Amino acid sequence: MAEWKLYYDGGCNLCHASQLRVERWAAKAHQPLSVDVLLSDDAIAKGYADAMVLEADGKVLSAADAWMQVMTIAPWYLRWLSVMRKTKPTMALASWVYAVVAKYRIRLFGSRSCQLPPRA
Repeated sequence: MAEWKLYYDGGCNLCHASQLRVERWAAKAHQPLSVDVLLSDDAIAKGYADAMVLEADGKVLSAADAWMQVMTIAPWYLRWLSVMRKTKPTMALASWVYAVVAKYRIRLFGSRSCQLPPRA
């Protein structure tokens, strides 16, 4: 299996908890995974903005597309969601849900200090 690289918002509680969950899932699925924050020099150089990004299997996926790819390594009771990524209506709904959660995530889940110092 090729290594996946996950970039996430290190300052959001929901994003941080999700990143920890994905690391556990990857370990159980024997999926090599490395993680970095969107404020890292690497992410900025690649032009990644404010949505979660997953580099997986030679593709760069972001937002809902990235989450649906992550569902392929989720526990069995969530893995069925990965099959749903193949239908346009499901992806439209997933994209809408992701956008709403992304917009209100700090209000709903709070923020934390980012692991990297703020950029000048």
